[in-house]
Amino acid sequence: MICLVPLLLAFPASADEQRWQLKISGHRSFLFGEEILGGGLRFRWEVLIDFAIRDDTYHLGSGSARWLDEVDSLSHPEGWFNCRQVEGTYLDSNLTLHETPRLRFTAFPVAGHLEQGRVRLRPAYNSPGNYLAVTYECVTDNPIADNWFAFAERGKQVLGKRQDAETRVEHDRRSARVREVASLPPASELTVPLQDGWTFAQGSADGPSSAHYLLQRLR
Repeated sequence: MICLVPLLLAFPASADEQRWQLKISGHRSFLFGEEILGGGLRFRWEVLIDFAIRDDTYHLGSGSARWLDEVDSLSHPEGWFNCRQVEGTYLDSNLTLHETPRLRFTAFPVAGHLEQGRVRLRPAYNSPGNYLAVTYECVTDNPIADNWFAFAERGKQVLGKRQDAETRVEHDRRSARVREVASLPPASELTVPLQDGWTFAQGSADGPSSAHYLLQRLR
């Protein structure tokens, strides 16, 4: 008698799947005033977007965002302003009160589409996108900084900053407690070439913001 034993060949279910990660890192400056007269803080942040490509088709990805524990004090001119992060609150567009610092979304799904070697990523959040809300306090005893608040108001109007401040003047001492909101990338959607090791940079280390993009194939 001949016994036939079936031969089982095991193939991994995801043999044709590619795992990718887009890392976006940089900094965002919160400045009460202008580059020639103002003080504030610089926060560093990181965004990770993971997704899969299977059978030349994009599959739902996921994103995460966080700020790093590296906060720099800013002063223009150097040494004029002493700024630090403080506890605070802010109201969002739904009139919900939140404590700061706060990211609008620390985790979010990411839809996408692959076409002709490029992938279009669409984070699942609406306007105003993802953002970081912070509260900080700046103080100066320099009498020459008497027009600091006027510069701050002008800068807010020109640049359209989402910024709210409580200011105080006591003799030559001026202080401002500032609540501010700034956006983080990606704002709405982002298209990148599907190339392992692709990089792109925006802004500069000394500028108000910077962003460095790095796409890597994980497997």
